[in-house]
Amino acid sequence: MRLFFNLAFSLILLCLSSIAAAGDSGSVHRDLENRVSEIIDRMSQELSPAQRISLTAESAAEFLSADERAYLASSFVRFRVDRAAIIFVAFEASHGETPFWLVDLGFSRRAELDFVVDQEDPYHVWSKPVDAGQVNLGVPSLSGELKPYLVFAGAVDGEAPVAMTPLVEGVDVQIAKVGGLPFVDDNDYFNTLPEALVGLPFLRTYESWELVSRFVGYFRETRYPSSPRPDHLQLTWQGDPATSATVQWRTDASVSNGQLWVAPKDRLLARGGSAVQRKSASYTELHSRQVVNDPVVRLHRVVLEDLKPATDYLYAVSTDNGRSWTTPREFRTAARAPVEPFSFVYLGDPQNGLDRWGQLIRQADFEFPDARFYMIAGDLIDHGQEQDNWDQFFHEGSSVFDRSMVVPALGNHDSHGGHPTLYLKQFALPDNGSDKLDAGRTYHVTYQDLLVVVMDSNYHLVEPALQAEWLDRVLGQSDARWKVVIYHHPFYASREGRDNKPIRDAWGPIFDKHHVDIAFQGHDHAYMRTVPMRGNEPVAAGEQGTVYLVAVSGTKLYEQELPAFAAFGAVNTRTYQVIDVDPASGALKYRAIDDKGNVIDQFSLNKPVIGIQAGR
Repeated sequence: MRLFFNLAFSLILLCLSSIAAAGDSGSVHRDLENRVSEIIDRMSQELSPAQRISLTAESAAEFLSADERAYLASSFVRFRVDRAAIIFVAFEASHGETPFWLVDLGFSRRAELDFVVDQEDPYHVWSKPVDAGQVNLGVPSLSGELKPYLVFAGAVDGEAPVAMTPLVEGVDVQIAKVGGLPFVDDNDYFNTLPEALVGLPFLRTYESWELVSRFVGYFRETRYPSSPRPDHLQLTWQGDPATSATVQWRTDASVSNGQLWVAPKDRLLARGGSAVQRKSASYTELHSRQVVNDPVVRLHRVVLEDLKPATDYLYAVSTDNGRSWTTPREFRTAARAPVEPFSFVYLGDPQNGLDRWGQLIRQADFEFPDARFYMIAGDLIDHGQEQDNWDQFFHEGSSVFDRSMVVPALGNHDSHGGHPTLYLKQFALPDNGSDKLDAGRTYHVTYQDLLVVVMDSNYHLVEPALQAEWLDRVLGQSDARWKVVIYHHPFYASREGRDNKPIRDAWGPIFDKHHVDIAFQGHDHAYMRTVPMRGNEPVAAGEQGTVYLVAVSGTKLYEQELPAFAAFGAVNTRTYQVIDVDPASGALKYRAIDDKGNVIDQFSLNKPVIGIQAGR
């Protein structure tokens, strides 16, 4: 049970009181991103905070110099056509912004050719004749709200089909058809197409490039600015859960002398202040041009080492050299050997509706206060490159993560098409992942007889094969009874058009080889559990296989189409999952619980008890 501190403990406390986000270095739009960054710097210098917050596509375009406007009108899409052609540009019109450069470059509106993508997204079409040779087109938008436009090339006067040659790395050319996919990295599809565009070659780019030229909405105010007082406390592991813990908290830039005290709970209550160790924190700064009311924050960290296994600890932090302290928090270290029953919580995507997500995890904390850690299967927030999104996540999450460790995995929205800089800076994670990726994108933790392997499933950004050798080694070297993995994109999608074959092909054989018990996943925003699977097929009764789970904890919900091998599914249902592990009996019990407190799904796994040690 959590400790409720009384007057006696208050007396003990009285005694104790004497982002600029980096871009992806491999970006194909590096020059464009640098130029956009220069414009943002100029906006920061020449516009007031209120003017920056209130920018519109029109006012942003007016702010541009003639040189900047010309550059942005020709720096996003580049390709060649082998003959004179009619170029059709189609862009998502639901947000009301028309790319400014269409008029600048002489394009004309072609309303009779408008069509629909992904059932509900209207696309407006403009066109212009061009000569054979290179064609340069402009940025998707100035707001970041429009997905990258589509470019079709039609023959002039009934000549032979036009050949398009992309000049931007990673894009490709497809033939337009109803049902085709307009983006390389997204599952949107053409619902309708006018006859004039069917059969034409079209240039496919990446949906995730939509923010490359964002000015409108780039500057933001956070609802949760930092202050001299510590907030956003969180616990993670960077070492052995039996003997270590990392404590992190946030302040504004005025605080440089963070302090922490820590003590075993039983010794503190018995001996008072003499049981306390005091430690100084180190800090790093997050600089953000975006957040006009909180441009610099400091993250303070203390790594606790040489802790005693299977022990309850209390800690508190100070930002004024120990004159005052936060209310103490409590956590428990793992047992050295697998002798102690424990529970943990698994969450699918928070992403949207973080206030209601916060209510859900507080509900989980109330019902299961002794859960040792919370695993999150990616998409912690909606826009991973916006600091105010993270501010809200930590505002809601720290009320639980200050007492139960957080074990996050990286989702596509946590990087939003770029490098996950803010994600990696704001979590202190183990540095034991694949040496081919940034530290923190992959890692593993062993808690008693449970191995947790965290993967980066963003296969449009990193090749799944980069993690395969590391995954094989980590699973193969572990003698843990239970082996689980957590990542974002599911092996088996819950509806058509969301298949993730690259990760299934790269990692599935390794899961099978090492008998992974459970794969915890997110991304599809509905609940699904498969029967145990092996080799992409259900296993025979009594045989070991991997159970694949998908869940959602935020308010963004999808429909689903359950595959034949699904054991259970639910839509429009936000859940948290509690997993109980009992080393003595060799049992693992799983329950999915909705936001009304109902158990909607459950199962148990059992493994023989072998080699359980009696000591701690």
